[in-house]
Amino acid sequence: MRIVTRLIAVSDLGSREIARRAGLPMQKISDLLAGKLEHLSIDELRLVHRTIEQQGATH
Repeated sequence: MRIVTRLIAVSDLGSREIARRAGLPMQKISDLLAGKLEHLSIDELRLVHRTIEQQGATH
């Protein structure tokens, strides 16, 4: 989880854009950044991670 939140923090994308690209509600990203890990499934965490990595690969 810390890796994903760090990636969100240093990403050129904002939280809203990450949520949009991952197809998740913005609240899920907010919960993750607030440390409320229990609000996300492992699949959702992986999806956010992949979304950020794809942005980095195309940047």
